[in-house]
Amino acid sequence: MAEQAANRRGSAELKTAILAFLIVIATLIGGCDSFFGNMEGDMSANQLPIVEFANVPAERDTFSYAPVIYWKGRDIDGFVEKYAYADVIDSAALLDPVYYIDFIPEETWVETEATSDTVYLLTETGEVTEHVFYLKCFDDKEAESEVIFRSFYRSNQPPYVPLIKWWEDADTSYHHDISVPDTLYCLDEITDTWPGLGFSWKSSDPDDRDLYTIPLQFRYYLEKVPHDTIWQWVSQGWSNTQEIQFADLETGHYVFTVWARDDGLELSERPATATFDVYKPSFEQPLLLLNITREGDDLTGFGNVIPGTQIGELYQQLSRYIGNVEYVHMPDEGIEPWKSFLGRFRLILLFSENYDRPNVDLEAQIGDYVRIGGRLWVIGCFLRRNEFIGHGTLNLAKSSFTDPPAPSIRRQPDFMRATPGVEGMPSLDIDTSKIAAVNGALYPRFWDYPFLPGVDIMATGEGAETVYYFTSYTDTLSGDVTDDLAEVKVFADTVYYPPTPVDCIVRMPINRRILSIYRVENTTRGVIGEVQSWANNSWHAGTDFAAIVRVSYPYGEPWSVEDTIRVDYRYQPTSEMHLRPCAIRYEKLSSPAEGQGLELRYRVAIFTFPLYYLDNSVTADGEGRVTTMFHNMLDWFYQMEAH
Repeated sequence: MAEQAANRRGSAELKTAILAFLIVIATLIGGCDSFFGNMEGDMSANQLPIVEFANVPAERDTFSYAPVIYWKGRDIDGFVEKYAYADVIDSAALLDPVYYIDFIPEETWVETEATSDTVYLLTETGEVTEHVFYLKCFDDKEAESEVIFRSFYRSNQPPYVPLIKWWEDADTSYHHDISVPDTLYCLDEITDTWPGLGFSWKSSDPDDRDLYTIPLQFRYYLEKVPHDTIWQWVSQGWSNTQEIQFADLETGHYVFTVWARDDGLELSERPATATFDVYKPSFEQPLLLLNITREGDDLTGFGNVIPGTQIGELYQQLSRYIGNVEYVHMPDEGIEPWKSFLGRFRLILLFSENYDRPNVDLEAQIGDYVRIGGRLWVIGCFLRRNEFIGHGTLNLAKSSFTDPPAPSIRRQPDFMRATPGVEGMPSLDIDTSKIAAVNGALYPRFWDYPFLPGVDIMATGEGAETVYYFTSYTDTLSGDVTDDLAEVKVFADTVYYPPTPVDCIVRMPINRRILSIYRVENTTRGVIGEVQSWANNSWHAGTDFAAIVRVSYPYGEPWSVEDTIRVDYRYQPTSEMHLRPCAIRYEKLSSPAEGQGLELRYRVAIFTFPLYYLDNSVTADGEGRVTTMFHNMLDWFYQMEAH
């Protein structure tokens, strides 16, 4: 019994002790009158956050560039919400950084949520400036950490004067100051054929190192001389931009200026400048007749040539119904094809109708004119051996002629008609009286047909429409020939051999591309030879005939050049030029914008045959065929909408 009583007393004492402990805990937590009443008393105080530098730079480091400084913060009873730093060069801070903490101006502090930033440590040119960099952080209760600091030094040299170049110049053309030698066209807006007036620039900094390049910024402005700033083309601030495309500039003289500054906000000693002249095309006049026909006699061995002035009169007559047509004969009139001149005309008709190559170079000027929306019609021999139409500027067509021109012209001289490839165009025949009046040399001695030598054909580019096809005089010829005359070929060089008792070489009629030979008969000896082989041989240097044939015959006296040789054969009567394009036209359309139709950029037409030698006699409708063609083409050029 005594033992049980002792156990009960021990249990009661334990319960009393536990209850007393709970009351003490409750009192500490709530400071309340009762365990379940309202708790009262002071909460524990907020702990201040701590900030520290997280990387080099070390104390009293010297920089020649704006360093990136890293830091980190922590808060044992919350979290760090933001940081603030101040770059101070005040002498008081330099003497006593700790004392100056309470005097840092509020506007000097830069707040950020990042744990790093590029600090410019601004300095004077050529000086080494001491900086005190202060740093603090804030926790989620807006409590500030203790301010820490480091001292740094900054030296700086200004960036080099920028270099600039015009877009179309090579990369080796960067200079501090440039002047574009040519007047530049300018349109209201950039298009897919006119890229705008472009300039590029660059610079560097003497503080650059192998492992670090000073980041530079640029600012630019455009001025129309004299002293008229074009605010549309003034940068709003400093940026990394290193190129520009101008558009919508008025005609005039301009100076474009570019400054550079480094990461210490130090300016270059002076700006780079580009001076250039701009012409905004007006297209106010309808037509320029640009005659580049060479003057003089016997320029290419064909005899006399029609004077360029006489050819110019033809074009003036054909275009007289338009009115306000300007005519220029270059280079005799001494007019240079400046952009300010060409850009006045809605259409330029460029013609050269004698056989010699024009002695003026217009490729660059005409190419620029077309790309800004001009319209161009080229007639005559400007195409031959010219980079403008071919794989150079426009890539519309490739000429069939190659240098030197004379052999090609003599080998392919069979143009007699232009056959239309477009509905509504008349066929165009040569005027035989005009050809005969110039010089009989236009008829090689072995032809009985009139023709125009030197007319080109074209391998056309994609999208070009064939207006006329080359029709040769061979169009109506038959390819089967019987009882034609040939001749025995005697030894002349190392290629051909004299007749033997069993075989010989026979020269076929000249200018024939042989397809097959049926009979070779020596009518003098009454012997028919057996054809062994033949070759179309006009390609061989020194030959003046189209094919040769080797024949054999029964043993006997060798055939002689005095013998009469009769042949039956078939040949290809149609020339390689036949029904190939000799006049094309093309219109350049822009890529369609969403919801919009195609937009016309420019029109170009190329006619490889001259008009002066064509028959323009009045037909039943009261107008010559050349005149009809000419007016139809002008209507095509002047249409506003894309076809």
